[in-house]
Amino acid sequence: MTLTKSVLVLVLGTAASTLVSTQAFAGSCGGTVRGLSAIYNQAKGSGFLTLRSGPRSSSRKKGELFNGDYVDVFARRGNWLEVNYNGVEGWVFRKYVRHNCSAGDLN
Repeated sequence: MTLTKSVLVLVLGTAASTLVSTQAFAGSCGGTVRGLSAIYNQAKGSGFLTLRSGPRSSSRKKGELFNGDYVDVFARRGNWLEVNYNGVEGWVFRKYVRHNCSAGDLN
């Protein structure tokens, strides 16, 4: 009985995760962070791409991305892309993201 309940919970949990994931990323496309310095220097702001709360350099910092990191892209506003990186949504400067998005993919 316990094994059956565990399997059922696992299957239902997987289905729910898949459903949430599909809904969250519907209509989006993806991209990879590229073109950053190989030398990390937080004081100078080099070697990473800042994930921000809004499409402005003055917006609150939410995280850092590095060359090779994959992001889901949802929208473009000027030189900024709205992305999701490992479950965290925010904005990045588009110059450093090589993406496969067409104009119709983005809001």
